[in-house]
Amino acid sequence: MADRRPASERFLEAFNAIDGLLRRRFEVDRKTGFYGVVEIAASKDRSVRRYELDLKEYADLRNAITHERTDGRAIAEPHSGTVAGLEAILALLTSPPKIGELFRHRVEQADVNDPLGRAAKTMLDGSFSQLPVYDGLRFVELLTAETIARWLAHQLESGIGLVEEAPLGDVLRFTEDSEHYSFLGRRATAFDALGVFEDFAGRGKYLDAILVTESGKRDERPIGIITIFDMPKLTDAVAVRGRPRR
Repeated sequence: MADRRPASERFLEAFNAIDGLLRRRFEVDRKTGFYGVVEIAASKDRSVRRYELDLKEYADLRNAITHERTDGRAIAEPHSGTVAGLEAILALLTSPPKIGELFRHRVEQADVNDPLGRAAKTMLDGSFSQLPVYDGLRFVELLTAETIARWLAHQLESGIGLVEEAPLGDVLRFTEDSEHYSFLGRRATAFDALGVFEDFAGRGKYLDAILVTESGKRDERPIGIITIFDMPKLTDAVAVRGRPRR
């Protein structure tokens, strides 16, 4: 059933819920204004940081609604899309999307002693360019198409030729940068995953994949994988449609 309450009433309810949520979660007293609450929360939490500017704009609109009243009625009624946007932020802050739900699927894996030919066929058949490699239960490295290309170039340059039976352990020695993947637990949020990509980019590094495991430990078997090609799905999961306006 559609909510028939005035837009201003819905807006204030959502705004007050966010205000209370942030104060409780980050232990901010009532003496601190909403701008200050948002800044404190944004310094500690990626999800709040993502909506920091929007929340401050919503605060300005809140002031207009609560301070400009005639006969107990709001003189400014927010646009329905604005209300929906604020309610969406409340929902995302209250229950952020978990990567274990968004990206849980079977992840192809290989053993360090497997032949390159088998691993390459697995990657070709699955149309992906990253393959986690293990030595028993121990994670060894993330095999990428770029690593295979460097190994191939070395083989050709040295005159050895192409050997499909070469073990992956030999191929992985041609990994250019050992810091090109990360791990997150299944309860991590889409905000956390986006933050990992942002952190790598901020350090001038390329992130090939985030491996999703039960608790984020590297020697747990992956239950999901996130690559740069999944960025649209991540950003859509935390997208808020609707900007602060009257």
